[in-house]
Amino acid sequence: MRDILILVLALCTDTFVASIAYGANRLKISFGKVIAVNLICSGCLGAALIFGSVISGLVPENFAKGAAFSCLFLLGIIKLMDYTIKKYINSHVNVQKNLTFSISGLSIIINIYGNPLAADWDHSKSLSWKETIMFSLAMSLDSLVAGALSGFLMIPPGLTALSALIVGTTVMYIGLFLGHKLAALKGWDLTWVSGILFLFLAFGKL
Repeated sequence: MRDILILVLALCTDTFVASIAYGANRLKISFGKVIAVNLICSGCLGAALIFGSVISGLVPENFAKGAAFSCLFLLGIIKLMDYTIKKYINSHVNVQKNLTFSISGLSIIINIYGNPLAADWDHSKSLSWKETIMFSLAMSLDSLVAGALSGFLMIPPGLTALSALIVGTTVMYIGLFLGHKLAALKGWDLTWVSGILFLFLAFGKL
């Protein structure tokens, strides 16, 4: 259960920071859309964990243990560098005004990953369903990668996905609330926290 909570908290960091920015900018997200965001994110995590578990079942136990450490350590380092990665994305990827689920849609998803406020492309201060889905997919990028690589942890995908849904919904509302109350928090970069948590998971496998 400890590994599940650490993994879920690490993955919810981006959503939490994005929610603070949304709250600070008075961007509205309905209850149904908050649930939809977290259903998509937790669903992607569960699917990725199942995929990772299948792969881990095909390799020797000793190799799986080493792979678990290596994958989680790599994730931790990447998340510690997340600020630089997102800064690069913000400088090189521009949002297109026509939201589509094509190659240009992929560009939008990457852009939203770098700057969550880009999801509100029409500046309406409220996410439409299409914008919500794009935002959800952007927030799911970490879940897909981390879930697949964390399959070596041998944690139950169903319980992990359910935990991600509950925790994700909770931290999203906390972030929106904090953003409303403390607008200065919108510039915070907390991605290093998830990096530390991934490294903690990695060294816990030694």
